[in-house]
Amino acid sequence: MRVKLQNGHPASEEAMNALEIALGCRLSDSFRTFLRTYDGAKPETNVFRINERNESGVNRFIPVREIAKARTQIENIPSKAYPVAWAEGGNYIFVDEDKDGAVFFWDHELPDEPTNLAADFGSFLELLEPFDVGRIQLKPGQVRKVWVDPEFRKKIQK
Repeated sequence: MRVKLQNGHPASEEAMNALEIALGCRLSDSFRTFLRTYDGAKPETNVFRINERNESGVNRFIPVREIAKARTQIENIPSKAYPVAWAEGGNYIFVDEDKDGAVFFWDHELPDEPTNLAADFGSFLELLEPFDVGRIQLKPGQVRKVWVDPEFRKKIQK
């Protein structure tokens, strides 16, 4: 894992078993391994590639006790799938046990088209990279207009 995680704690076997009962499926082994140390962890600012043109980041991994509730927030989630992380922009990362524990990106603007990210949760963690603002390259003319809060503008113009 290339990103640092903060504020995670070990999930209990009882909590993981209760989630499996609520979901009606077994949690993937790689996700269970993660939960034994990093339940509810917040990663440092990170980025992962969704496809050739898009990237996102994980804001926080969903605590095991909140997964069943978070699952109700995802439109058209497959029957043996469950969310494991909150991604930027109101999106989710989920694991689908009908697909052998594969990991997907769920975009709230394209709820019927989840994107396959990795074969399993452990492989997904390897996709996360620390975010480096220096790697953002804007092309001339790419940004035409920007709004700056007038109060913030006063602070930076001093």
